[in-house]
Amino acid sequence: MSHPNRLALLLLLSSALFAACGARAAEPWPQIPSPPRARVQWVGDNMRVNGVPTRIQQFQSRAGRTEVVEYYREYWSGGYPTKPSIKPLGAATVISQKHGPYFMTVKVEDGPGGASQGLISVSRMAGSRVEFNPGSLPLMPGAKVVSVVESSDPGKTSREVVVLGSQPPQSVLQFYQGSYGDGGWRQVQSNEVARTARNPGGAFVVFARDATEMQLSITDGPEGKGCVLVANEVTKDTAVRGY
Repeated sequence: MSHPNRLALLLLLSSALFAACGARAAEPWPQIPSPPRARVQWVGDNMRVNGVPTRIQQFQSRAGRTEVVEYYREYWSGGYPTKPSIKPLGAATVISQKHGPYFMTVKVEDGPGGASQGLISVSRMAGSRVEFNPGSLPLMPGAKVVSVVESSDPGKTSREVVVLGSQPPQSVLQFYQGSYGDGGWRQVQSNEVARTARNPGGAFVVFARDATEMQLSITDGPEGKGCVLVANEVTKDTAVRGY
């Protein structure tokens, strides 16, 4: 998924989480059926998105986007007090519905040859508080955290923080090289791409300390203003943490 689409989806999930925070009463995670004629894979079944426990799957379907949207519109119309919400999101369509303490979302976009592809997510709102905690990531003045995605898998945990900043990518790169260098981290990878008429440019750098890596992707911000920072902190040799 491209950074703009990923960022848009995370912002949509954030606003949806705020709207659904009044849900109460614990019950099992809802099982969302797969789209028609689809192949489905887990992105993560043990995650937190902005502090809220979340499960996400991705799919590729031979059915077109309209058929997939209609499938979930019909499925989520029966047995619910309200009709599902259907909204455009760039080139995609997002359909969502509440289920007790859970918020269910399907994002679908056109695929090649009349097919479709997208994401299926479920968020558990009961007992959760939406938060945008950058954790150990230092922030430049004026930077804004727009999403925090934590996941725990056998042998490693990860924490991905997406930040919008007002400074250009080169200044942000220098800031983190200084911050992590002073903190005893080793820079183990660095790739920079110059800005051209067709490429916004940016940088990808990796710092390491003990069993932890900090992977930073820094690109131009929307409309070429400021930058988008995606910071992924990966710690290895850890036990699975339940969210």
